[in-house]
Amino acid sequence: MGFLLLLRDMQLKRYDSCSALEKRPIPPKASYAFTVRSHLVFLLSGAAEWSTLFTKQFGPSAIIRLPCFHKEVYVVSGAEYINAIFKNKSVTSKDIANTSLHSMFGMSKQDLKFFEVDSSGVSHKPHPQSTTAPTDRVHYFTYKSIMYGLSGSQLTLAGQKFQAALAKLMEAVPVQNEWIEMDDLYSFLLPLISNATFEAICGANFLILFPHFVDDFWTFHGNMRGLIQGWPRWTMSKTWQARDRCLSVMKEWRRISDNENFDGNPLYQRRWHLFSEVQGLSEDAAASNDLGVLWAMSSSTVASSFWLMWHMMRDRKLLARAVLEARASRTVDVISPFFFDTTKLCSQPLLQSTYAEILRLYVAAVTLRRPDFGDTQVLDYQIPKDRLMVICSTMAHMDKRNWNRGFMDEHPVESFWADRFLTYKNSTGRPFGLSTTSWSSRDSTPVDSTVTNDQKFEPQFSLTGSSGAWIPFGGGTDQCPGRHWVKIRMLITFAMISSAFEIELLGPTQTLKVDTAKYGLGALPPAEKAKFRIRRKPTTIH
Repeated sequence: MGFLLLLRDMQLKRYDSCSALEKRPIPPKASYAFTVRSHLVFLLSGAAEWSTLFTKQFGPSAIIRLPCFHKEVYVVSGAEYINAIFKNKSVTSKDIANTSLHSMFGMSKQDLKFFEVDSSGVSHKPHPQSTTAPTDRVHYFTYKSIMYGLSGSQLTLAGQKFQAALAKLMEAVPVQNEWIEMDDLYSFLLPLISNATFEAICGANFLILFPHFVDDFWTFHGNMRGLIQGWPRWTMSKTWQARDRCLSVMKEWRRISDNENFDGNPLYQRRWHLFSEVQGLSEDAAASNDLGVLWAMSSSTVASSFWLMWHMMRDRKLLARAVLEARASRTVDVISPFFFDTTKLCSQPLLQSTYAEILRLYVAAVTLRRPDFGDTQVLDYQIPKDRLMVICSTMAHMDKRNWNRGFMDEHPVESFWADRFLTYKNSTGRPFGLSTTSWSSRDSTPVDSTVTNDQKFEPQFSLTGSSGAWIPFGGGTDQCPGRHWVKIRMLITFAMISSAFEIELLGPTQTLKVDTAKYGLGALPPAEKAKFRIRRKPTTIH
């Protein structure tokens, strides 16, 4: 009898929860006037202005149904809604991967079907309602291979290879101990970072075998927006031809790679093995997927590293503080080719805070989620099955409710502040220097009597309270698996270049325009050149 009563209660609770879900309203729909206006702003001014318009119209936290051609998308803003979506295991992120594979990396529609029908997700255990065969879990294979190659000991090894490659490239820079003026800091950094990245991931022989790959890669990347928008080949033939050559390199590299002599990151060997098990998937499809992974691991780091270097060089006091942390991360073994301990370097509070602030300010990413197996709920709303939810990182990153702005709001969210993610313990037990608005809930934190006076003013890096607000890598189970690789390269690049060279910006340094045409593709590059002068330090890292 007790079991029957328990079963009845479970059925009643299930019925009540289902009824509650059914009673939840779907999000409101944008007015016709706003829809027309938003489309015009998007077409004429770009996605950055569009996101600003959306926030002004609906506030910092909302889910709004917005007609988009013959479909309807659900635009999401606000950390509370974003968090709820990232925690929801019934939604998937495969839409953006599938769209990218076809439009950006040239996968045929025939091969794309393998990715479109894969409903298993990227977790080790497939979604319980998925019917995808274990050998056809192409999205999981992609995610798993990246995690394998860019975590743990493999991530450490990749960081060491990146340092060794960057040191070799820096040694070849034609700069001695006399000042030399150069036109653009971004153009100076691009070949150093990208070549070191390709060598660390693809191996030292890759660029020897395919010396024109770097130029083709950046030519193809330069007009990525046109590929996404579907411009035909004849309108941008150089971009299409550069992508074709990159895809040919991916196929040739896979054919000639010898398992025994392969000196690249093992993530590619793991990928090649996993995808070889997918019956019917063409060699061209594998090449498109390989190029997509390499692009994701390479493209944004140059822009984000540039902004980190630019802000450091325009503030000499900040530079001096950051250099001290970099020096504290030097390896003990002076003859080691791996000049910095990446674990120490990536644990330094100011460097971490600067890294986080750069990504908050300059990453403009679009995250897509869709409920695949039925209606789902996001807090107070019901989201129907197969409806696409769109999350723009800039809306979250510019939401002043989420961020430390200083005691007197002297550091607005629109401006760069290297210390934004630093906390301190003072005599009140409250993080020193944090916004009273953002951190009022911490006022009641009890004083830790074991904290010494020195410890009270030691900075600590913290992302506490930024869940759903700091989202340069997305979130949830689909969070970017290469996020630690980005951090390592950004901080290594700064540490090594600032150790080897003196750099001074020339001309106006207060502002530098951002290239918003790249909105949605990760870190935004500068739209203007940053002139500088450079000389090699008398004692370098060698």
